[in-house]
Amino acid sequence: SNTMQGILADAASKSPPQLVTFIVYDLPNRDCHAKASNGEICCTYNVDGSCDYAKAGDCSAGLAEYKAEYIDKIVSLLKEYEGRVPIVLVIEPDSLPNLSTNHGDPRCGNSATVAAYKGGIQYAVQSIGAAAPSVAMYLDAGHGGWLGWKDNMKDYVATIRDLSVSSHLRGFATNVAGYQALGQMCPTYDFCLNNANPGHPCCADPCGLTSQWNPSHNEHNYALHLRKAMSEGISGFVPHIIIDT
Repeated sequence: SNTMQGILADAASKSPPQLVTFIVYDLPNRDCHAKASNGEICCTYNVDGSCDYAKAGDCSAGLAEYKAEYIDKIVSLLKEYEGRVPIVLVIEPDSLPNLSTNHGDPRCGNSATVAAYKGGIQYAVQSIGAAAPSVAMYLDAGHGGWLGWKDNMKDYVATIRDLSVSSHLRGFATNVAGYQALGQMCPTYDFCLNNANPGHPCCADPCGLTSQWNPSHNEHNYALHLRKAMSEGISGFVPHIIIDT
């Protein structure tokens, strides 16, 4: 079966049980800065069933639907297979990074969407972490061409710290929502800024990001930057980074 239950049951039947990866991806007002990947849950519904991204509020109805109809059902299944199947979750691509960089987009900056993303992710991570602590959760962190600037990174770190979810996270997933080249990892995340090491292979910068004061000009360097910023910004948190290729 291609259901979550069926996939977990199949993995559990193997010897040893197979690792399973799922994407948790159905926040209210999902993908506020895009139109091609909107979700099925809204803070406020238009008459045609689409989301009214302009409607402000606390998204209480949308969050209640997200919790009861989506997260709670996932939590129940994960609890059933806790300790029986190794499970990895990538949590809500294309969500929190939008709150750090797209305040000016009324679809992302309105109070309902902000409440949906912060409240939904906090509930999802804390609920899953409490019910199935062996599940490895990686929260979406955009990519280096999105959050790699130091101000954007600082804002994102503050968001994660304020949500009090780091104790349940194994780390972050990047290059899922949007993409930049992997490149070659440098000795330090800011090795190439100010044209400090011209000609070094790790400083190849096809998108010209270092000239825009973005040290995360490839995804390996973004991983270095993200890990350093989170470790310095949240006491005791040293995240692992997985990169979608």
